[in-house]
Amino acid sequence: MELKQLFDGKVSFVYGASGTGKTILVSKVAMELAKEGRKVVWVTFNEGRDTLYNTWRSFGWDPRLVAVFDYPYVPQYKETLFNQVIDLAYKEKAEVFIVDGVEAIVFDRATADAFTKMGIHTIVGIETRYNPIADIADVIIKLTARYTSYATIRRVEIQKARGIRVEKPVYYMAILHSGPVLLSDEHAVAAEQAKVPAPGHLASLIKEVPLGVNIALYGPHQRLTAAVVDAPNAIAYVHKPYQLGFFKRARPRLVSIYAHRRLEHYAEKVLSRYIITLDAELIPRAYRRFRSPNAVWIDIYTSPPTNADYDYVFYVDRSKIRVDHSPEPLESQELPLQ
Repeated sequence: MELKQLFDGKVSFVYGASGTGKTILVSKVAMELAKEGRKVVWVTFNEGRDTLYNTWRSFGWDPRLVAVFDYPYVPQYKETLFNQVIDLAYKEKAEVFIVDGVEAIVFDRATADAFTKMGIHTIVGIETRYNPIADIADVIIKLTARYTSYATIRRVEIQKARGIRVEKPVYYMAILHSGPVLLSDEHAVAAEQAKVPAPGHLASLIKEVPLGVNIALYGPHQRLTAAVVDAPNAIAYVHKPYQLGFFKRARPRLVSIYAHRRLEHYAEKVLSRYIITLDAELIPRAYRRFRSPNAVWIDIYTSPPTNADYDYVFYVDRSKIRVDHSPEPLESQELPLQ
């Protein structure tokens, strides 16, 4: 889903605990709208201007595109702060108005109407918890984060989207060096899946496989198992430098196990027909749900995988390739290796 369509021309409310990625998510949208020539004004009662600028620079974004004003939050002066914010929006001729820490001001339908009369067509409120602005918002987005030993799993839930068709209400957010990316763990299945040749020596056992298929291979010799599926138009993710030499046709990419266990790895778009992963037993199985249906996925194990997790499972040793599991019986269950 394109982030901008959730915010452009709407009153939006984004909330979630600290560290869930609220500011980064909204910042991405702010930068996109600013690049289109909109006057974007950002008022913050939470993070200071310098902190915000440093965050933006870390993603390669130009802070000069967005006018930032920071205010101290003094609860007993909500009305005063509200008047200051209204005056600021008017003086700056804002078209997009973002308030980080919306609880600091009185924000209701009358406020939204006042902003609209000033020519502000996009309003975004950010807060750590549910706020009355949600009652008038066109869009409500809740961010949560789950922390594991190797990564932070950020969940983006679209709780309300007036006037927008949302195919899926829950996404996962990966934060790349260029900014946030939304990932879906559900894929529409085409009425007729395209088929491609099976990779490497497997073509002698299976003529074609559908895109989106998951294949597992295992055996005592990882180099040999890798050679069985080595093919052009393939990318192979390896985790140890010596594994780079396992492939002659596929393009090997060295990534750490830590990096491979993060959602950011699945948000990096590397086009290839076949995607091979070594040491597959070390990768969380839950991440397979983020795999694109436009590639053939090949996992290489050193121990037997669970057959139910894959469409095809093959055992490889120095003498043969053996079919352990397939969706339908194959003409041959074994291929001798010379």
